[in-house]
Amino acid sequence: MIGCNRKVEQKIAYLGDSITQGIGTPLNSYSHWNSLLSDRLGFKNAYWNLGIGFARANDAASDGVWLDKAKKMDIVTICLGVNDLGRGYTEDEIKSNLEKIVKVLQSNNVRTILFTIPPFDYGEENNKKWRSINSFILNEMSKITETYDVVPIWGKDAP
Repeated sequence: MIGCNRKVEQKIAYLGDSITQGIGTPLNSYSHWNSLLSDRLGFKNAYWNLGIGFARANDAASDGVWLDKAKKMDIVTICLGVNDLGRGYTEDEIKSNLEKIVKVLQSNNVRTILFTIPPFDYGEENNKKWRSINSFILNEMSKITETYDVVPIWGKDAP
């Protein structure tokens, strides 16, 4: 982490897995999605990439040190679930963990933006869970937090 001492309008964090961390972008580049977004939002804000390779919603929902970092921010985007699907968590567990993350952050006066789970080759059974969880995010979680559908931007319409 590189820090600086300057006044900023907002502190924004990106909470997620390797997709957020920037895995898959060229070595030593800043072409991952949150770096590009931060650049567009401008110098008036401070940004913290809290993406960790192979992270799961289950990890953040444990409300440990990782989520504690996000609690200190003004705005947090949440992009988790890919690895939860891959590790066999149930649909209800993933939904519950995403909801817990949002509520814990909101109870600390953090504005949250929950992303849908990105498209991936999950396999037939997990594709059903993926669709259901994303529907839950867009239709149910949108009642308590801002949501953003990444599917049309980050991939194809279906895994």
